[in-house]
Amino acid sequence: MEKVVYILGAGFSAPLGLPVMSNFILKAKDLYFQDTERYSHFNEIFDLLNKMSVIKNFFKADLYNIEEILSILEMNDYLEGQNNTEKFKQFLRDVIEHYTPGIVDYNEKVSNWHDFVFGQSESNILYGHFVAELFNLKFEMLNRNDRIIKFKRNHEANTEYSVVTLNYDLVLENTIRYLNRKCDVSRPITFAGNAAAEAFQSEVQLSKLHGCIEKMNLVPPTWNKTSNQDLLETWKIAQKQLREANHVRILGYSLPISDSYMKYMLKSSLLESKHLKSIDVISLDPSGEVKQRFDDFIDFNYYRFKNGNIVDYLKLLNDITKNLKMYSSNDQHIHNHLERVHSEFMSSL
Repeated sequence: MEKVVYILGAGFSAPLGLPVMSNFILKAKDLYFQDTERYSHFNEIFDLLNKMSVIKNFFKADLYNIEEILSILEMNDYLEGQNNTEKFKQFLRDVIEHYTPGIVDYNEKVSNWHDFVFGQSESNILYGHFVAELFNLKFEMLNRNDRIIKFKRNHEANTEYSVVTLNYDLVLENTIRYLNRKCDVSRPITFAGNAAAEAFQSEVQLSKLHGCIEKMNLVPPTWNKTSNQDLLETWKIAQKQLREANHVRILGYSLPISDSYMKYMLKSSLLESKHLKSIDVISLDPSGEVKQRFDDFIDFNYYRFKNGNIVDYLKLLNDITKNLKMYSSNDQHIHNHLERVHSEFMSSL
């Protein structure tokens, strides 16, 4: 069985409207002015930012980029025992939760249930197809009158997927929870955040290197990566995922210069890789700078870089799913075409 690991950066979730590092503060201010009473605690963060502006009298600093802000705050907290970083974690959670779109229930009367089983909006459908492919799901309409849909994992698939993400959000988890709630399942499927993934066939490994807003174990993407011991096990599992991978696919990650820790993570993981066949990167890159950074970092004959939009990647998956009529009958729907989609997308001009 081929093992594929997807590494997801902020660019994976950004099409849904979630903020990225460079626009996080601007989106937070938009949120604050929409409801100043509910988000009144943001004032403390904004006051802190104003206080930090004195730094610009001496150094170049981008105080609209939370990576730089948190790096400064975490260093100060580390040396002086303050708790500004904890305040920022709550701030991060509030902003991300607001901008994460909910899943709109599909209309019970629709006939093309193969699409709307993931929800009614286009974004729900696009990201839903991707998640279904990760789990190799097989859907079946049990009762058309009562709209009862059942799904299970297709264990005859010859590809095993797992995910390593740098994002705090719950985009992937929300899709699975929606399916578990909306469909008739004997055993819910989940993303596993620990070693239990190997023990249960209903789970796909999801390693969140920076933590998760749900658990509030957030680790800012800053210099001090050893400050949160709770995530040590997650990093170990992610290293194991990458070490055993046949194919590594990086989506929506630009390899910032400041992310030296991620470079060492990849190097240490692939140091003992026994059968790595490919490394593919898909990222928006209008200036060519992102490709240059990856080219300078990766020296592997089977590495490819694609200047591409994640939405186009997901739309191709959705289109091929429809065009191939991949269900054996009108009452079945099997997700097993991600490999073809990825190949076509990487080879397209």
